[in-house]
Amino acid sequence: MSNVRHLSSSALLLVLGMTASTVVPMVTSAPASAANFTDARSHWARPFIETLAEKQIIAGFPDGTFKPDAPVTRAQFAAIVKNAFTGNQVRVARGFGDVPAKYWATSAINKAYETGFMSGYPGGTFKPEQQIPKVQVLVSLSSGLNYTPKGVATTTLAAFRDSGEIPDYAKTGVAAAAERNVVVNYPNVSFLNPNETATRADVAAYIHQALVNQGKLSPIATSEGANTYIAKITATPATGSTPTPTTSPVSTDPRYKVAQGTAVNIRYLGSNKIVVTPGETINNLNLRVVDDIKNAQGAVVIPRDSEIVGQLIPVSSNSQVLGTQFIAQQVTIGTRSYPLSARSQVVNGQRVDQNTNPGTLKDAVTSAATNAALAVLLGQKVDVGSILTGATGGQATNPTQTPDNLIVINPSTDLRLTLSSDFYATP
Repeated sequence: MSNVRHLSSSALLLVLGMTASTVVPMVTSAPASAANFTDARSHWARPFIETLAEKQIIAGFPDGTFKPDAPVTRAQFAAIVKNAFTGNQVRVARGFGDVPAKYWATSAINKAYETGFMSGYPGGTFKPEQQIPKVQVLVSLSSGLNYTPKGVATTTLAAFRDSGEIPDYAKTGVAAAAERNVVVNYPNVSFLNPNETATRADVAAYIHQALVNQGKLSPIATSEGANTYIAKITATPATGSTPTPTTSPVSTDPRYKVAQGTAVNIRYLGSNKIVVTPGETINNLNLRVVDDIKNAQGAVVIPRDSEIVGQLIPVSSNSQVLGTQFIAQQVTIGTRSYPLSARSQVVNGQRVDQNTNPGTLKDAVTSAATNAALAVLLGQKVDVGSILTGATGGQATNPTQTPDNLIVINPSTDLRLTLSSDFYATP
């Protein structure tokens, strides 16, 4: 068992870099930078650790160590994310059945959920003491920071010789993180080892690189040995495809502003309906804007038929799945893409069970998981063991069980979006 797990709640808060007011008596005894960490001076991740420690994003232990090779739990990672990033609320935290109100990381877990960095598991649990694998850390950063691949995900991931070990649910998120130089692989940059537990050093490296990508930190010097472990990957568009849209700088010109709270009607081109299993997350869902979205002066800022990309994410309360919610991440206008913070209401949709007339599901498009579940509910024979997967944690749903129902969504009526923050688009 790691020494991290044996710390008191107060000491653990200090280790994860919580605010000084949380544990005043211990702050002055903690090392100010990694230069003082006796076990990090010659560690491969020293430059990443040193910078984050100086920014008070992470901290060490009272004995003067950092324990860079200790594992990180999901609760600890949520605390680090809370310290490292500020983000807009994209959904409302309703709590998890296995996270008590007085648990040391409850606030951090709720914040990580509200800002889209982390989600729970089917059944309304979070599993705070579960050690977090590298792949979940990278997917979490891509989700919370609204990363989407600029190129072909499979081509990007081919840079890693063990890319076949990356779970299907994580490929898009890992590719998006890799394109932004967030992936750091030690001891061999060509091997991701995606399902290994992330260490404190791994997490420090990933967080550092994400902050570099945001322009909030300077890159580590090329002379540092740690620089050789950063996966430097260039996105490659598909052969014959149109060029990847360029991301435009954010403007503050009111002529290109759409105010927070503006409603956006959307439609789904693929079909009339979308079907999800309770607890399922669907990434990279493409929707289209129905009407021109205008600024306060009546000028069109987001033309109709602009493409919006986002996720369908389950919403739970007290271990019960309430429904699903669409979280927008990006809008493409012409050849340019912009970050977009918007969300739908919680959608209960039409509930489908074994008594449902299959005719009501005409033109419904589903994921592999919902295709399998739907077939079972409608009495067809199908092997769901390998494809009926859970939500963002990537854990397989018990293959001996099938959902009691499915959620059928009509995008044109159920997924109306509301902007969570002001949106700007340069011409």
